[in-house]
Amino acid sequence: MAAVAAIAALAPAGASAKQRQDGPYAVGERSYTFVDKSRPTDPNGSYPGAPSRTLPTLLLYPAKGAPNGPSVPNARPARTQRAFPLIVFSHGFTATGPVYRPLLERYAREGYVVAAPTFPLSSGGAPGGSKLGDYVNQPADVSYVIDRVLRLRRNHRALRQIISRYRIGAAGHSLGAITTFGVATNSCCLDRRIDAAVPFSGILLPFPNGTFFSEPTPPLMLVHGDEDGTVPYVFSVNAYKQAPAPKAFMTLLGAPHTPFLAPWLDPTVRATTDFLDGFLKGDIKALKRLSKDGNVPGVASLQQDLSPRGKK
Repeated sequence: MAAVAAIAALAPAGASAKQRQDGPYAVGERSYTFVDKSRPTDPNGSYPGAPSRTLPTLLLYPAKGAPNGPSVPNARPARTQRAFPLIVFSHGFTATGPVYRPLLERYAREGYVVAAPTFPLSSGGAPGGSKLGDYVNQPADVSYVIDRVLRLRRNHRALRQIISRYRIGAAGHSLGAITTFGVATNSCCLDRRIDAAVPFSGILLPFPNGTFFSEPTPPLMLVHGDEDGTVPYVFSVNAYKQAPAPKAFMTLLGAPHTPFLAPWLDPTVRATTDFLDGFLKGDIKALKRLSKDGNVPGVASLQQDLSPRGKK
């Protein structure tokens, strides 16, 4: 639960240090409960299981209002000539989607719609106790959340105007990074709608009937603290070596497993936003900023190979 406490300590973010053409925005929020009736929730300890998988989901989006104010439930979406990319963020073990709200609001302020589901069995308070092994079912949960958010987009005019059907990213922390690797890079559960992926503090764990990087995968940016005592840094080093380009790897110097605190938070948000802006918004200038924003003396260093080989 230390990860939960560290993330909850994040302060609300104001305008980013480097103003971009399409931000910063105020943040609106909506809450949904998505129920996938096509897949069961496995038995877990005293919990007998269920015939479906229930995914409470926090949706954050750019809204009208003051960019440095708190998120506002059901706020009016920002006006824009181009719909915003969608990012599905997967939480870590014993956490929930809303735990990461302060981090995810930063992305919403920069012009992203962020869906943060809470998974049925790996989350805090899961029936029967948090179950690590349920990660193998979570890539399909991410795909289902994409399905449902796009359905909301079709059925609600306000959301249709702000959510892009075609520019979709995936990100996640710890067990959520493992989930992100699954849905973005493993043949077991590859979702080809995903155009960029950002795993934080992750590892390539096996998925049934699947292999990593055996099929074309989207651009990938890894972020990992080199003092991570939970998921050793070397696992991201090895994943980066295996991944095809385009790819980037941000090392957070001296950072623990949950690195979303000063002095690492701001460089991490700036650099990952550069990467996402480049591959989800087609912003070439953002990719040119990536090296500067990702290399901060004493705080962070960046490797990158943005050549087009391996790109979908």
